[in-house]
Amino acid sequence: MSKRILVVDDEPALADTLVKIMRYAGYEPTAVYDAREALNFISTHQPALVICDVVMPIMNGIELAIRIRSSNPNCRVLLLSGHAATHDLLASARQQGYTFEILAKPVPPRELLARISSMLDNNCAAAAV
Repeated sequence: MSKRILVVDDEPALADTLVKIMRYAGYEPTAVYDAREALNFISTHQPALVICDVVMPIMNGIELAIRIRSSNPNCRVLLLSGHAATHDLLASARQQGYTFEILAKPVPPRELLARISSMLDNNCAAAAV
């Protein structure tokens, strides 16, 4: 199972904190602070999972998630949002054939780690079939 995770959030303190939590749990996380950096990282490092904030400048997290999934269909994407107004963005993604899970910020560390473990285990099971 690949443990490479990319965290994308325009709030560096939050992204860096998530990286510390994941590193302590044995994952290989990296933080970037905008969608452009994320796309550059993904093109060369191929993470197993991207954890991304929804509300970011230039490109929102759902747009980024769609780009990731269209170019890297095996990469899992987990979205985080502190804003309740993401329903319209999710509906637009569904119309394009993409479904994403959003966890509400702040996410308790245990809940986040359990979700990461579940997503990466499912990724390996799908790859093994």
